[in-house]
Amino acid sequence: MKKTLLVVVGLMSAAVLPCSIARADLTLVADGEGKAVIVLADAPSVAAKHAAELLAAQIGRISGAKLPVVRESALGDVKVEQGEVRASISGLSPEVFILVGESGLARRLGATAEGLGPGGILQRTFANALVLLGPEDKHSSDPDGTRYAVTTFLEDVLGFRFLWPGELGLVAPARRTVSVPALDKKFTPRIGQRKIRNAHYNDRVQAGLDYLGVKKEDNDKIEALIAGRTAQAPDWFAWQRLGGNIGLVGGHAYGYVWDKYHREHPEWFAMQPNGSRDLSKLTPERARLCKSNLALVEAIARDKIAELDRGSDRSVSLSPNDGGLACFCMCPDCKNLDPPEGRPITLWDNSSGARGSFEYVSLTDRMVWFFNQLATRITAKHPDAWLTVYAYSAYKAPPVREKLHPNLAVGLVGMDYRSDAQRQETRDDWDAWARATKKLYWRPNLLLFSRREGTPSLYAHKLAEDFAYFADHSLLGTDFDSCMHHWATEGLNYYVLARLLWNPDENVDAILDDYCRSGFGGACSEVRRYFARIEALTNEIAKGELAVTVPYTPAVIAELSGILDSAERAETEEVVRRRVRFLRRGLEFTALQHRTHDLAARGAVQTLTADEKSELARLQQEKLLVMRRIFREEPLAVNVAMVAWGSEGVFRKFGWKGAGSVPKAVVDADEEGRPVEGQGASKK
Repeated sequence: MKKTLLVVVGLMSAAVLPCSIARADLTLVADGEGKAVIVLADAPSVAAKHAAELLAAQIGRISGAKLPVVRESALGDVKVEQGEVRASISGLSPEVFILVGESGLARRLGATAEGLGPGGILQRTFANALVLLGPEDKHSSDPDGTRYAVTTFLEDVLGFRFLWPGELGLVAPARRTVSVPALDKKFTPRIGQRKIRNAHYNDRVQAGLDYLGVKKEDNDKIEALIAGRTAQAPDWFAWQRLGGNIGLVGGHAYGYVWDKYHREHPEWFAMQPNGSRDLSKLTPERARLCKSNLALVEAIARDKIAELDRGSDRSVSLSPNDGGLACFCMCPDCKNLDPPEGRPITLWDNSSGARGSFEYVSLTDRMVWFFNQLATRITAKHPDAWLTVYAYSAYKAPPVREKLHPNLAVGLVGMDYRSDAQRQETRDDWDAWARATKKLYWRPNLLLFSRREGTPSLYAHKLAEDFAYFADHSLLGTDFDSCMHHWATEGLNYYVLARLLWNPDENVDAILDDYCRSGFGGACSEVRRYFARIEALTNEIAKGELAVTVPYTPAVIAELSGILDSAERAETEEVVRRRVRFLRRGLEFTALQHRTHDLAARGAVQTLTADEKSELARLQQEKLLVMRRIFREEPLAVNVAMVAWGSEGVFRKFGWKGAGSVPKAVVDADEEGRPVEGQGASKK
């Protein structure tokens, strides 16, 4: 594939450039020979040090040149005249000085972080200098601007892209000569806290590893690759300029309460529909509380004040525990806090053994009353504290009569692209919450679309539309749960989201086109067509509220596979063909997910025939072997350990137990690349 450097930067025309700004290209590397030196302040910030290391490593990656990194004092007696730096460095004769981070020399050139907000960036060229910096005040809500300036430079000027973690996902256009055009760009991100949670090892992943019969040590290597702790590639999350911390400490806040208080104060816990407050058999670590109990309020307020006293954050979470088997409190005092005109909801009841449900009304007003009681007490000691709460689950609807304490920051846990109706409800809820509070952030679970199944989804246009709307209507920050590392099937969602977090005004079609062009070269049109079809299928799921595996019928799989065949034929460069095959891994796995889950769904409503049971067992064995291959050969394609935990439990009723259901000889043969009886040749 022919390499073309596409420069998309905020350049000023030569006619309006200040006289000190370079009008000609600066050559950093000429025919593989370094012509520049990277200069840091004598006491550089952490962000500047990391940025300089990243810049040197990536210029070396594409050119083979090793640019030295020196401290400012190594330049000796420096003169600056008309934007030209004159300095001598022992053993070096640089023609260009790359100043990374705030420094005395950068200030002498007139390049400072003045006028930039938290996380802002400055890129500016001079006669023989390139300045890349951002605000570095360690007390700032986002002191990493210098690192963002370097990442932006690598992308906008040198053509890098980081599609997914690891070397295969890093687009680094090789060139023997590296030149920089005239630059004068300043930018501050609109979103002050840009967070996507990075799913890590936990007990669920371990359950999946056990199901697959693979080792935690191998999973640790995968996580090291994702985190950029290997020589292959940097940290994807850091590269995408995620960051900022405006004081939104979220999370479910009362996991400790049962162990600490239930013996002395059983009355502080939620009365169940059967009248009991004993939650010992109803996941007490996720205990529901009696929100109307003022003695409980006093105790939790003391706990939260102590948390603020000993912590460095100016924020604590007041959000209720998540999930669990216990119902919300049904005592008369709590029920009196629930306006009867609230949004209708369904509550679950496990208090009498078998799971049941009953119709009720939104619990939001009850929760806001409780939050307000806590806030009044906490702010008496910490008047500037941000107290974060979720609008979630049975309390997602906006309040009917309660007004929010001004220190409460609300994280709306809404938006589900598996349902058009729920999407619209969340859009409406956002507007209502924006009227109720000035401290509003987005804490959706939408990235969990296929976390259990690992099948393809793409909702880029809906995401861009909603994100732009929220950004223009009170959005302070985000906390997305979570990147599940299904990079071959859902990775484009992660990528688009990261780009929008940095700049909500970026055109989504331009992002998609650039992703396909940068990563897939001559195959870009076919890959773009592949993703367009995935997005159309995702829209079908949302319109009909279908199970996520349903649209991927054999006919659809054949259609999508044909598009990838065309993509692979359209490009001769091996790295591009490998990226196409990376996408194919996810598609081949999806074909098996559809077939097995289709049989399981049938078996849930009728007894499977002997032939169907035999076919399901055969397909489950084939799928297990495919999942194990993905884990050892292309582990970022689909997070198969998460899938094993999330979706494979439905097959237990058919006697399937994962690796324990497959003869060891079959597993060994597949591991060694020998043909597996009944499965065809192993795909090493």
